Amino acid sequence: MNSSQSDPSVVVVIPVYQSRLSEAEKLSLKQCMTVLQGYPVKVFKPRSLNLDHLKEQYPAMDLISLDDAHFTGIDAYNQLLVSIEFYRSFLPYEYMLIYQLDAFVFRDELMHWCRKGYDYIGAPSLHQSEFDALPESSANVFSAALSSRRYVLNGGLSLRRIPSFIRYLKIYNRFYPPWKGNEDMLFSQEATRLFPMKLFLKLPSWQEAMHFSFEKSPAATFELTNHELPFACHAWERYDPQFWTAHIPVN
Repeated sequence: MNSSQSDPSVVVVIPVYQSRLSEAEKLSLKQCMTVLQGYPVKVFKPRSLNLDHLKEQYPAMDLISLDDAHFTGIDAYNQLLVSIEFYRSFLPYEYMLIYQLDAFVFRDELMHWCRKGYDYIGAPSLHQSEFDALPESSANVFSAALSSRRYVLNGGLSLRRIPSFIRYLKIYNRFYPPWKGNEDMLFSQEATRLFPMKLFLKLPSWQEAMHFSFEKSPAATFELTNHELPFACHAWERYDPQFWTAHIPVN
């Protein structure tokens, strides 16, 4: 990590909700702790879950225990990540990188992306199954869809500016009913649709965001980035795993 006095502060934040990790999750965590070893890493977990074995393996990580109710399912997790209190607990830092254990980071570009000054960055994707695993020959189809439809910047591997998220949620909570959907949609789709919310988060274009992370249709995305891998990827086992066999050492 190359830094200077003017660099923003950033923390890597990893949700873990079960004691036994899959082989892919172990690989994801090892890659994170290797490539991003120059940054503080905080693992947030249910209070009842013992992760001392992970702490022993990776002494540099900190464990943060939260109420078990936040880990009962996807809805509970979404509610946690749209709560002001969650972001306030990381206020010593300006940015957080949410790194779920179905992500894989290729190289340390974290400070590079922080310096760009965006409030939220994630892999651009469309919540429609026909765009989940397009082949490289359909890159133009994926590009046209992203250009013409409301896309989501996926939250599973995402960079968030903490003061901006707190401000955004304060304003949203004042004018709108409680958010019930996927948390990343509130910070991408809704942030570009709702007035005045579109004034309060600075987001990248989808063309720039795909250099931050791939998610759905990685083969088509790889064509659109001229065969340049992103900083990281998300859900590589779920969307076109065959594509990733050439880039992620699973054995």
